Amino acid sequence: MKEFCINSERQTVDREGSREAFGARFSRVIGPIPNLKEINIVCWGLFIALLFARFLFSLWVEYKTGVGSFHILPADFIYFYGIGHIANEFPLTKLYDYSLQVRVFNEIFPIKDGAYGPSPYPPFVALFFSPFARLPIIPSFFLWAAVSLSLYLTGIAAVVRTFFRGEPLKASLIFCFALAYAPFLHNTLANGQISTIAVCAVGIAVANERQGKPLSCGLALAFLIYKPSLLLLLIPMLLLTRRFRTFFGFILGATILGCATTAIDGIEIWPAYLHFLSVFGKVAGFHNQSALNLTQYIDLRASVLSVWGNQSVFNLAIFVVAISMVAGGLAVALWKSATAGRPAQDLAWATTLTWTLLINLYVPAYDSILFSISAILTIGALRELEWSAAKGWSTALLVFISVGSWGTYQSEQSHSGQLLTLTLAIFGLFQLYMLLRAPQRDSRSRTQTLRPALVRDSCAAE
Repeated sequence: MKEFCINSERQTVDREGSREAFGARFSRVIGPIPNLKEINIVCWGLFIALLFARFLFSLWVEYKTGVGSFHILPADFIYFYGIGHIANEFPLTKLYDYSLQVRVFNEIFPIKDGAYGPSPYPPFVALFFSPFARLPIIPSFFLWAAVSLSLYLTGIAAVVRTFFRGEPLKASLIFCFALAYAPFLHNTLANGQISTIAVCAVGIAVANERQGKPLSCGLALAFLIYKPSLLLLLIPMLLLTRRFRTFFGFILGATILGCATTAIDGIEIWPAYLHFLSVFGKVAGFHNQSALNLTQYIDLRASVLSVWGNQSVFNLAIFVVAISMVAGGLAVALWKSATAGRPAQDLAWATTLTWTLLINLYVPAYDSILFSISAILTIGALRELEWSAAKGWSTALLVFISVGSWGTYQSEQSHSGQLLTLTLAIFGLFQLYMLLRAPQRDSRSRTQTLRPALVRDSCAAE
């Protein structure tokens, strides 16, 4: 027993010595390793410079010169401002009259090239924006931008507090990269989109589950019915992982929201909404060639169509087989994770969120900001699993995705492919692999944590 204790202590010293030696060699090659405070200063400095160069300066020039004045107006916010106007000035049964929508949108801001598409959001979204529509559009937009930023930060903070409580420097870096993500700054905040509602809802849902409040978790998820496509994989995930109380909370929340909307709008609003969704499905190309600009969407279906250009039987068969293999692997991994520890549960959320953006019918680039919650959950879970190699690779991939999102945005504008889709798919496969391995890794990690304590106790007794 004494020899075993001596060998254990010697192995620990050897491991620590090898780490110090590696750190010394690494420092000699590239110089002193910056600490978290220095990294924070550099990252926030670059973010502020990017914010000024990409948005504030260009907006100031456009305002002074009058050139490109259309870009001063948030294009997507016109839709929400417009349906808010319809809710204020017309019977709500007229909300899904497409000709009325186009007329109102053009009264707010007429466009010379192209045309406004349909706004397919549920009636409670129009009711939510009806107070905003009582203000002039520019003050209304800045008010919504403040609300949207608050929602985004609330969702991020809810998850950060769960995994990085008492670590302000790490939390600061997470907020920096989340804010610097191009789909958030450009496609969501500057464009007046509402995807921050999803980030806030999912962040609060995950935090509530961590606190042992499954019913509250489900109630928070119910807010995602503003865009049902975001629930395409999340609802099956709740059932496969046996989160039945969370599922009940979701049903309860959706019922409350639906009943409240019906009480205000009347029952006749729902047939009109469902009919309008079927019309929008034809525009989006759910059944045939899409009429939308597919380079602005990140789901795999849109990316494949933008490359192949058609939906031939052969191409469709390859696509369906590939998606079925991924979906089958995800279903197996989710089912197995139900009996695993907490890190596996977090990875189940993270992996489902990433693949929700990829295996879907209609995911514009602005919805990819949900990936921020997935990224935080992944890093937090791997840290709890003490899986240092996987955590290192994941962090490197996340930094690449965040920084590369700006180059991806430029490539989308030039129609050269969906790089964001590719990087998200690579990270999603990585998450799926880690989710399959997590139950074994979790049990091994607990064993390794328990063994040194037993050895120390035995050695102390000796």
